Amino acid sequence: MTPLDSGWTAALASLISALVITITAVAAFLQLRHYRNANEIIVYLRLIDQMDSPELQAGRTSVRAMAEKIAADPEYLARLADPTFIPDDFRNIGIMLRALEHISVLVTRGGIAENLVLAEYADVFIAMWDSLRPAIVQRRKAFGPHTGRAFEHLAMRSRRYIDSGRMQREYDALERDPRPL
Repeated sequence: MTPLDSGWTAALASLISALVITITAVAAFLQLRHYRNANEIIVYLRLIDQMDSPELQAGRTSVRAMAEKIAADPEYLARLADPTFIPDDFRNIGIMLRALEHISVLVTRGGIAENLVLAEYADVFIAMWDSLRPAIVQRRKAFGPHTGRAFEHLAMRSRRYIDSGRMQREYDALERDPRPL
C-alpha cells in the first residue's frame, strides 16, 4: 500500500473541513429559525393578551357606538379634526387605535408573522377600520397625515387575505385535520 502524497492529503482535509463547515452552517440556520419561531410565539401570545386586555376590550366595545355617533352627528365628526378636542367617549378608542398601530407596525416590519395575526383578527381589523375610517381621517387632520396609516394598511392586508380565500382555506383545513381530538 502506498502512502497518500501531501496533495491528496491536503485535498481530503479541505473536503472534510468544507463538510464540517456546511454541517455547522445548516445547524446554525436551523437553530436561528427555532429561536425566531420561539420569539414569534412569545410576541403572538403578548398580542393576544393585549387584544384581550380590559383597555382594548373597552375600545372594541365602543366602536359600534362611536360609528353610530359619527354617522349621526356631523358636527361631532368635524370636531375630531381639532387636536384639542379629546372627548371622553373617544378616549377608549384612541387607546385601542394606538395599540393597533403598534401591532400593525410589528406585522408590516416582520416582528410577527402576518398570517398568525390575520388568521386570528383579520375580520376584526376590517370591521374596526370600516367603522372608524371617518373618525381616523378626521384625526389625521388633527395629528398629521400618518395617524392610523399602519392600521389602515393592516386592515387593507386583512381584506386581501379574506378576499383571496386564504382565511377560509385555513379554517377549512382545520376541519380536515387528521389528528385525533
